[in-house]
Amino acid sequence: MEVHDRGIGALRSNVPFSRVLFLVAAIWVIGATFHFGSTQYGFAFLEKYAPDWSLFGWARITASAVAAGCLFLAFRGPRLVSPAMHVGNRKEAVLLAFASNFSGAVLLLAAATVVLAPQILNELVREGQLLSIATELVLLIALAGFARCVWISREVRDFRPLGLPPSVAFSAMLACTFLILMEEMSWGQHWLGWEAGELFAGNAQNETNFHNFATYMFEAAYYSAAFMAFIALPAFWQSSGNQILRTLAPFVPPPAFAVASLPVAGLLFEEWNILLYQLWFFLAILIAVRWVLETVDKGGPIYRRSVGMVSLLMGSQIIFLILGDGMVDGYELSEIREFLIASLIACYASLIYLRLRYALAAHSTSHSSV
Repeated sequence: MEVHDRGIGALRSNVPFSRVLFLVAAIWVIGATFHFGSTQYGFAFLEKYAPDWSLFGWARITASAVAAGCLFLAFRGPRLVSPAMHVGNRKEAVLLAFASNFSGAVLLLAAATVVLAPQILNELVREGQLLSIATELVLLIALAGFARCVWISREVRDFRPLGLPPSVAFSAMLACTFLILMEEMSWGQHWLGWEAGELFAGNAQNETNFHNFATYMFEAAYYSAAFMAFIALPAFWQSSGNQILRTLAPFVPPPAFAVASLPVAGLLFEEWNILLYQLWFFLAILIAVRWVLETVDKGGPIYRRSVGMVSLLMGSQIIFLILGDGMVDGYELSEIREFLIASLIACYASLIYLRLRYALAAHSTSHSSV
C-alpha cells in the first residue's frame, strides 16, 4: 500500500538537508554582500541610481548570480514530464501561448524604443498617458475575471485551499486586485478628480494612494510577489502527494505561465544595483535555461518560446544597462513592468476561470454517467 505524506511535519521531513544548505548559503551571500556595501560604501538596500560598474559593482553582480544559483539548487524540482509543461487543456494552451507572445513583444518593443528613441517612453508612461491607462484597463479586466471566478466557484467542490471554500480564495484575489487598481488610479484622483486630503500629506507625490509613502519598499514587495507567484512558484512547484499542498495545486499556474512571466524579472535600469532585483533576474535566467535544456530533444512551441524568451531577457537587459541613461527619468521601465504584471494578473484570472469551467464540465460528465 502506498503511503502519502500528510501535514506540515511530513512536508518538513521530506526536505533534503542539501536544499537547506543551499538556501542558507543564498541568504548568507546576499546578506554579507549587502552588509559590506552598507558599511564600506554607504549603500542602502533599495537605493536606486545608475548602474555601478566599479569593482564592487561587479562583485555585487557576481554575488547575486551565486545566490541565484544556490536558490535554484535549493528549490528545483524533478524534470518536466511533458513538452506541454503541464498545460491542462487546449484553451489553456492557447491562452498561455498568447501571453508568452504578448509579453515577449512588449519586452522587445521596450528594448527597441530604448535603442531608437528612449525619450518617447517618458511621455507614454506618465499618469494619464497611454501605458498608465492601459494598465488600469487591464486591471479592470482582471477584476471582472476574478468576479466570474467567485460566482462560478459556488458550484465547484475541488478548489478548496487549506479546506476553505473556493469563493474565499477568489474573493481575496479580487480584493487584492482591487487594491492594486485603486493604487494605480490613486483611488479615483486621476479619473474622478478626488483631492488628496490631510491623511496623504506625507505622500511623496501628493497623491491619494498609500504606495508613495514608501515607494521603494512597496515596489520591492509588489515586484517580488509577482516574481514568486508567476515565475518561481510554477517553476519549482511540487506537491509530492502532500495533503496540504494538494489543496493548493489547482491555484498554481503551470510552468508555461512562468515562461510568459519571465520579462517581469527584467526591465532593469535604475534598480539594477539593488541586490534583490539582480537575484530575481539571474534566477529567472537559470529557470529559463533549465527549460531550454529539458525540452531541446522534444522541440515544439515550448522549446521555441523558452529559447526566445531567455534570449530576449538577456539581450534586452544588456541594452537597458548600456543605453538606459538615454531615458528622461529612469523609471520608465518600471512602469512597463507594472503593465506586464497587470496583464499577467488578468491572464491568471482567465486561466483559473478556464480551470473552474473544466472542473465543472468534468463533474457534470461524471455525475451524468452514474
